[in-house]
Amino acid sequence: MNKFLPGLRLVLLALTLALLAGNAVSATLIDDFSDFQAIDNGSDGPLPISGSDLSGITRTLVATPFVNGDTSEVVVEAGLLTVSNGTNGGFASVLYSFDTIDLASLAGAFVLATEFMDLSHQVQLIANGSSIFGFTDLGLGQHIIAFSQFSDASVFGHLTSLELKFQGTDAWDAQFRLLATNGNSVPEPSVIALLAIGLLARGFGSPKKTLSAKA
Repeated sequence: MNKFLPGLRLVLLALTLALLAGNAVSATLIDDFSDFQAIDNGSDGPLPISGSDLSGITRTLVATPFVNGDTSEVVVEAGLLTVSNGTNGGFASVLYSFDTIDLASLAGAFVLATEFMDLSHQVQLIANGSSIFGFTDLGLGQHIIAFSQFSDASVFGHLTSLELKFQGTDAWDAQFRLLATNGNSVPEPSVIALLAIGLLARGFGSPKKTLSAKA
């Protein structure tokens, strides 16, 4: 009977991984920043966004310095969103409008990838113009922002707009590479891999033979 255990464990492992894959929620791409758009002290848009998973999505850029003569800028190009401001500070905004969607049924969090970000400014992610998540520095890399971290998570059941808003009192710069959602419903791939390795190790482990002492 023991000789069949490794094969049985492999079958169970395959079924488990298949079940996890079936329950996974695919990411929803909001903007990969591949559609060029730029504004220097003013506004531009709404611009239809290609490649997004949201229906009817448009993007509007706004850049406003606090002091006349300064420059605020927002540029979307080659997969990067870049925002910058002059010495006296200002604010910038990237506003998305789209057809109403129940995003909460598809995902549980946003993914925001940060390439560069000064400490001298504040960033808000605003859903439906009222539900806010704010931060000053997430650090570099990819970050998961759960819907539950917003001031009103109920808006994600009938979402129509999303805004990235930047403000700073000094000169500042920031760059972002991706805005999407994360299903937030299954273990990370590294966790699944560790579980698989553990099951395989148990499956291929041979039971120790018991040696009886000769009289």
